[in-house]
Amino acid sequence: MFTPETSKHFKRVVDEKSGVPHYVLETKLVAYQQGFYFVNNSMTCDGRYLWFYAIINPVYTTFERNLGYVDFLTDEVVICYDALVEGASPYVDPETGDVYFTRNSCLYKREPVKDKMAVKLCSVDIPGYVRNIVCHLTRLSDKKSFFLDIGRDDFGFIQGTLNSETGEFIKWGETSLTANHGQINPKNDKLALFGIDTGDDLKTGAAIHVPHSEDGIYERLWTVTADGEYTMHPPRNNYATHEWWSADGEKIYYVNDLGIQRKNLKTGEHICVHECYPWHAHTTADEKLYIYDEKVLDRFGGRWFRGCPAAVRFYNKATDKEITVVTEMPENDFNPKNQCEYHIDPHPRFTENEKYVVFTTTELGSVDLALASVDELLALTK
Repeated sequence: MFTPETSKHFKRVVDEKSGVPHYVLETKLVAYQQGFYFVNNSMTCDGRYLWFYAIINPVYTTFERNLGYVDFLTDEVVICYDALVEGASPYVDPETGDVYFTRNSCLYKREPVKDKMAVKLCSVDIPGYVRNIVCHLTRLSDKKSFFLDIGRDDFGFIQGTLNSETGEFIKWGETSLTANHGQINPKNDKLALFGIDTGDDLKTGAAIHVPHSEDGIYERLWTVTADGEYTMHPPRNNYATHEWWSADGEKIYYVNDLGIQRKNLKTGEHICVHECYPWHAHTTADEKLYIYDEKVLDRFGGRWFRGCPAAVRFYNKATDKEITVVTEMPENDFNPKNQCEYHIDPHPRFTENEKYVVFTTTELGSVDLALASVDELLALTK
């Protein structure tokens, strides 16, 4: 079987400043070929299938994307024009390579087979205008149910689980504020994590920001139980963003301007595991290796914009050594006055088998899928 290192479709790129290698999907079949959001796994455990977002012709009035995959057994790249994805929803079965995604209040499945078509599994019947039924699909231990954070424009957000075989939706609770980035706990089917995010006032169109409590606490981090019990988790330095579960289900990770933060729900320990300036981050199951991206805004006076320059860095906690995978991805044609409407942030994530880091890069002048070998990163951080 081929790998990113041996496939004819990937180009080995070495960062000019750090000397760290990585691999970019050079075979260009559509305009944007990018990695998933960092919450979503995209590669099977056996390393055969790697899924990615495939944006045929960027249209800035919609965030719908097609999907594509690399088959490392046959060394083929396939674009699935029948798989049109809403938001950032895909869930890849790490054993079979089947991908699940949502569109128009429906859940679909697509097998990684060229002559197959996406199959509608079920729909969710929610009254009112539904913007989307999930931010990121995460699957329960029964391997047929998914956690949803349904965005309904005339109310707010509804949390619950959807059985993909029966179409039954079990409501856990609802919030009036924008509650997204929902993720089921990897070890507890009755507990989920979500974040309160910036939203829009339906009447005025004005932005509604993440609120502060009466005590001044930034109310970003929340968990909800199956019986509707909500818990807000005060963040360190009173700021949090881009949260995720640890693999053992005991800890909440997030990032802020102090670094990569971790709260243990069992012991109450709340610490900074690595001081840095992260944008998004992810860790291996043993919590010894970390990957994160960072905004690089020196040339823009510190001003952030969608499509801005970014770096990707790797931290080996066991040796306390850090290296830079990509020093500075170029902004290409984007700038503060001409932002990219799509989320092309690097969003680095370890694959399910933890052999690679997947991220989005703009190094070759376009939006591309990239991977870095964990073995190579480890060798450089001994």
